[in-house]
Amino acid sequence: MDAQTFQREAMKHERLLYRISYAMLHSDADCADAVQEALLRAWQHRNELRNMAYFRSWLCRILMNACNDILRRRAKLTLVPLEEATDIGIRERDTLALRQALEKLPPEQNACIVMHYLEGWPVADIAAMMGVPEGTVKTRLLYGRNRLSRLLGEEWEEVEA
Repeated sequence: MDAQTFQREAMKHERLLYRISYAMLHSDADCADAVQEALLRAWQHRNELRNMAYFRSWLCRILMNACNDILRRRAKLTLVPLEEATDIGIRERDTLALRQALEKLPPEQNACIVMHYLEGWPVADIAAMMGVPEGTVKTRLLYGRNRLSRLLGEEWEEVEA
């Protein structure tokens, strides 16, 4: 694959790469690092891709590996959450609550939820990209939905009290 083809194909998926990395990392700076690292790794191993039809899932798998590397490094750090704004509207509060609930999910569940429900990926494609059986993706979606339901239910109980 030549540089022009690689660049054209990578640019088609730029937004998707960012959304997946944000679902796993929850940090703009880390997302930029992960996407950059994934593109570098993909370029270095471009000749290993046998079929261009699988470019998207191949690139996303590389990205997920880069995100997991960042998560492993981050596990050694102690992060302090930012203060929440107190004067926000209901819709923004709903979005903030959902974002915070998504951040509390394990990275694998979070990525599955974002890819399936926000990006519209079929379960089979997510499974192929993550290198797991379809049943595993379905289980992660189920557990993720259940946990989100509990987290959001608790959030609204606290707000109403």
